Amino acid sequence: MVGSIIGMSWGSAVFGYAGSIIGTTLGQPSFIKYMGLDTASNAADLIGAMNALFFVGGLFGSLITGHAADKFGRRMMIIVGAVIVLISTALLAGSVNMAMFIVFRFTQGFGSFIELATVPLWISEVVPPKDRGILVDIHPIFINVGYLLASYVGVGFYYYQGTGKEWRYPLAIGCLPCLIVIVCAFCTPESPRHLIRKGQEDKAWEVLCKWHAHPNDTSHEYAAEEFAMVKRQIAQDEAKHVSFKEFVTAPVYRKRLLIGVGLPFVLMSSGVLVINNYGTLLYGSLGFGPSQQLHFQAGWLAVSFVMNVLAVLIVDRVPRHILITIGLVGAGSSVIVECAIQANFLGSTNKSALSAGVAMLYVYVFFYGVFLDGPTYFYLGEIFPNHLRARGMALGMASLCLANIIWLQAAPTAFANIGWKYYLFSIIITFLGAIWAFTSFPDTRNVPLEEIGALFGDCRTNDLDRSSADVNDDTEKATATEHREVVIKG
Repeated sequence: MVGSIIGMSWGSAVFGYAGSIIGTTLGQPSFIKYMGLDTASNAADLIGAMNALFFVGGLFGSLITGHAADKFGRRMMIIVGAVIVLISTALLAGSVNMAMFIVFRFTQGFGSFIELATVPLWISEVVPPKDRGILVDIHPIFINVGYLLASYVGVGFYYYQGTGKEWRYPLAIGCLPCLIVIVCAFCTPESPRHLIRKGQEDKAWEVLCKWHAHPNDTSHEYAAEEFAMVKRQIAQDEAKHVSFKEFVTAPVYRKRLLIGVGLPFVLMSSGVLVINNYGTLLYGSLGFGPSQQLHFQAGWLAVSFVMNVLAVLIVDRVPRHILITIGLVGAGSSVIVECAIQANFLGSTNKSALSAGVAMLYVYVFFYGVFLDGPTYFYLGEIFPNHLRARGMALGMASLCLANIIWLQAAPTAFANIGWKYYLFSIIITFLGAIWAFTSFPDTRNVPLEEIGALFGDCRTNDLDRSSADVNDDTEKATATEHREVVIKG
């Protein structure tokens, strides 16, 4: 099971590599020269378009994923997303002008966000409840694998002096994660919940028996219980036919939707986007040269990867709302210190203070990697019921996409005009988010997906079964009484 999840999680690396490779591409002098950005009067607008259109494409990719994943399956959408990114990445590496590059940056974002939305959705539906947090956390780990690969490949080719095509090679390497996930997806089963919904119960039973097996449960009693519970829940969900209006307005769905859309936006607003995408600019403003900037950024991503790996040790031990609250408070506090350092020492020769500014960015990624990166995905995969999970996950990723567009477009201009004050927006949103998470988020840790609805005020599947059984008993008793009365009267 773990091997299959790791194989499918290369879809997460597809997103990570595609999203971050543009940073090192823009650092390649050969790219700047080839595309004419060194002489173009609208160079800043073109650079902004490269980043923005990736996320505009991602917004469309996220929104279509909900319906498509329900219709065609989670596994199929992972394959489709990887194929789109594969073709787009190859054409980006072979681009002959800026217009071609920008167009395929859009399609690359479209496919990348299909991967981002569908991989954690698939994992959350195939793993046992007790291991869900740990195993879904493999998704952000592999996003960081993609970031890390893009960063160090970029650093390596920065020092390579060739024929002026150096910028093409790092882009072309981005095809490899796509090929890996496509091959792995053909060897991996579909989500059992999707299979049951499509009437393929035999295949779903095989997946549950194989992936949810326990050494002491040779008769597969646990798998049988879960199989029956999933069938009952899906039958109940399918009878509801929830419209988008009901999804937004019904109290039991509205709270889920607010969390599903609000949590990604809060986490992306905490500062991670600015540091990840404009880290080299931040290190440059602290007085460090181009080579140091690249190494600091690569090191930051390496620490992020390590923290995501360490997170698997605690994600299923700490209540979900506490995990998110600790992460937001820690990340927000780090940004406060970073803000104070830049306000007082930016432009000075105080190397100790400026180095402390770098250190605080690393402290930030400790809190984000350990406490926040995982919940961005596994919490969203948990809170929505089966019939709304794909739609909810898609809307959550669309929210993440909008946050990217807003913060990344504004950052260069904001830093140029208001400097450190730009951090104040992140600080306010982060601490408001911490209060919201602590007071309102339910703890879904170790709870079967079909039972999480009870935390939002739904009727439990087992309660409905007991109610139905009681009704049947009452009906049988009433029928027997009527029969006895007829016999006596006869």
